[in-house]
Amino acid sequence: MAARIILFGATGYTGELTARAMVKAGSTPILAARSPERVQALADELGGLDTVVADVTDPASVRSLVDKGDVIVTTVGPFARLGEPAFQAALDAGAHYVDSTGEPSWIRRVFEADAQAKNAGIAALTAFGYDYVPGNLAAGMALDLAGADAVSVNVGYFFQGGFGASGGTLASLAGALLTPGFEYRDGAIRTVRGAKAEHTFATQGGPRVGLSIGSSEHFAIPQISDAITDVNAYLGWFGPRTAPARYGAAAVAGITKIPGAKALLGAGLKKALPGSTGGPSTAERAKSGSVAVAEALAADGTQVSFVELNGPNGYDLTAEFLAFAGRTLATVGPANTGSLGPVKAFGLDALAAGCAAAGLKPVS
Repeated sequence: MAARIILFGATGYTGELTARAMVKAGSTPILAARSPERVQALADELGGLDTVVADVTDPASVRSLVDKGDVIVTTVGPFARLGEPAFQAALDAGAHYVDSTGEPSWIRRVFEADAQAKNAGIAALTAFGYDYVPGNLAAGMALDLAGADAVSVNVGYFFQGGFGASGGTLASLAGALLTPGFEYRDGAIRTVRGAKAEHTFATQGGPRVGLSIGSSEHFAIPQISDAITDVNAYLGWFGPRTAPARYGAAAVAGITKIPGAKALLGAGLKKALPGSTGGPSTAERAKSGSVAVAEALAADGTQVSFVELNGPNGYDLTAEFLAFAGRTLATVGPANTGSLGPVKAFGLDALAAGCAAAGLKPVS
């Protein structure tokens, strides 16, 4: 018998896409959100799903969502501000946990709770969306091709066509500028500022430049290869604005060292970018696609292998990935327990098959 899947944040932009993807895949999630009217309307539209009301401002209501063996999939962000109740509920209950974050500070929070997740007997999967499942898959495939020669990995994320960010994505990205990032260097996680460096990848569509960012790959790739000493991840959403974005991030890092400045900036961003305010329409998403690349390097810096994956719009991918994770955890269970990257959680072959079903496939 399959475990229960609880989708928390079901009426938000990403949450609703995920609910539809789950139902399309044959799952019957319990929809949870803070608005009883909105969540009931969505549940009725999707065939009469069960619903429950919960709000992060009332942690007890979130804790009541899950029991031991359940799967909670949460899209309620920004996670650095709103994510703790759902994660703590999963740890306390012994329920598998999946989230859609792209925020470096929250990714680090979940991975550094590895011992707690193992003690709870759960799989805790953070950043299980367009960022950063494709890069984990590409890196796993690149390492599989490289064999024992690889000691470092570079991962990059890009898009094709227009890119329309939801309110939640903008709030998360802006908030990430105010918190320290990290890198995996010489076999250890090290705190650094975001956008510290840039890197150019030779993709099928031509050279693409990305800015360094803290990602799940920094924690997840060392889980699948003891030989890896360095992991770098780059976000290439900025195009010709890459250099200004890099300098702007450096300026923000300097400003936030001034006493009180970080709190003031955070309050301003919260007011300007409140969170879930909708995102691109179905037609708009159909005009864009996603690109993820990974290169494995030898000790002398020589490229040993390169993998490029292309797929549909990142929001559609995120919904499909979350649906895949929820369904697989509920029916098959994870390959391991603890705070896990996608490959460690499901195995490379199963992850590749799930991603292919979502439309993410290697470029030949």
